[in-house]
Amino acid sequence: MAQKTELPDIAKLNHFTEGNLYTGSKTKDWEKGTVIRYKVWPDRENEKLIASCWAQDVCYEKAQDKEEREFPLTAEGVDAVRNWLMERYLQL
Repeated sequence: MAQKTELPDIAKLNHFTEGNLYTGSKTKDWEKGTVIRYKVWPDRENEKLIASCWAQDVCYEKAQDKEEREFPLTAEGVDAVRNWLMERYLQL
């Protein structure tokens, strides 16, 4: 039976419109140490969400090869961030 893969956790839109950032991680394989870590924060002045992810078990500041994208600061943008993170996760 195929295992259902859940989307990465992420805060709701109001969390970001209040100026807060969100960090998280999702482990794909504990034994191999395969993990995606991510950070999402708002740029309220430009009405954007900025999302960054990396496949290393280190903090944002120490991560090498981070991938970053911008999304609209909307509910649809939050969903797009979640889907983008899931795509990155599935590529691990």
